[in-house]
Amino acid sequence: MRRPNQYERREMKEIFEIIDDWVGTFWVEVFPVLRGLRSTGIVEIPDENVSRFKSYLEENDVAYQLITVSELNEERIKRGKDLFLDQQHENIFYIGDEARKVRMLVEGDRDNDFFCVGMMLGYPDCCVATLFKTGTESLDIKALKSNFSMIAHIPCSSTCPRTIEYDSKLKADKERYLEKIANGRNCL
Repeated sequence: MRRPNQYERREMKEIFEIIDDWVGTFWVEVFPVLRGLRSTGIVEIPDENVSRFKSYLEENDVAYQLITVSELNEERIKRGKDLFLDQQHENIFYIGDEARKVRMLVEGDRDNDFFCVGMMLGYPDCCVATLFKTGTESLDIKALKSNFSMIAHIPCSSTCPRTIEYDSKLKADKERYLEKIANGRNCL
């Protein structure tokens, strides 16, 4: 097996800096969109990484719309909807393979239409329906997600077959991706 040269190692380091340092949800939100495994995603980014993330999305031809949490909440208030409260960062990137889908995702989120948002994000409909019916108050989200390292959604059960299949598919694609990087090939 050929070892990566200095340029390839620097390129790999830059890729891993993106993945590890400034896009905390890269593997569950950005990676599936880049690889065509999902058509949309929602990513929260801290202020200091906004311009880098914009550049990264543009370099990879990913459609996006940036909205701050305060802007989202202002719009939700106007529409008589619940506020977005559980955020890690102030900047929300709605990303996708098409601008039209990104706009639909943003509208669904502004309207607190969790069913629409879940379906747009490609979550299993059984999980979306369960969350839509029961809400999160009675769920042990940490326990439900503990067996699934590659999902962004709340599974309907710890044995949901569609969540298991999706998680396995993402893990396998991530492994192929990392193997290609290790062998010095461009993978995105």
